[in-house]
Amino acid sequence: MKVKKDGSIELLDLFDSLSLELISRVPGLLKANPLFYDKRKDALLIKEINELIYNKKLDEQFSLAKNSSLEFKMMLADVIEKLIRYENR
Repeated sequence: MKVKKDGSIELLDLFDSLSLELISRVPGLLKANPLFYDKRKDALLIKEINELIYNKKLDEQFSLAKNSSLEFKMMLADVIEKLIRYENR
């Protein structure tokens, strides 16, 4: 994680370095211990953090799919094809 000259860090860099499990705890902690006196600011911060969590989940899923074997990808494609056919009945 990059530390700026003034000793501060970028919030996004902090979230990138944390695990999904740790990040997922943040909205609950913010609800229990608000940072601002303005509830709208806290709600907006929680909304933004939830978006980061969602994006991190997508990144992990993409990484898993990208790094899986060709055989697994073919099996997954077959399952998806069967689900589509079942849904079209």
